[in-house]
Amino acid sequence: MNYPVIVRTESAHQYVAQPLGIPEVKVVAATEAEAIAQVTEALAQWLITAKVIQVAVPDKAQGNPWLDAFGRSANDPDFAEFLEELQRLRATDTSA
Repeated sequence: MNYPVIVRTESAHQYVAQPLGIPEVKVVAATEAEAIAQVTEALAQWLITAKVIQVAVPDKAQGNPWLDAFGRSANDPDFAEFLEELQRLRATDTSA
């Protein structure tokens, strides 16, 4: 398995290696090679004790929020004016 790891230099003789998304696995070593070797071992040990599962999250919302909001401007007395202004701005924008 390949896993992305960030390796960065802290100082002349200090390298930090940390797997992406797993902040609790972090190693500091004197060389980049040592940091990579240590983080590989630490990540392997961490993954042995962990497992990935999927859970079902109940969907309490009924309907589609995008569709539920559809047409809400139909009763807005300023909506026609808004559409005219939008059309004017689009015409101005395309002519520039």
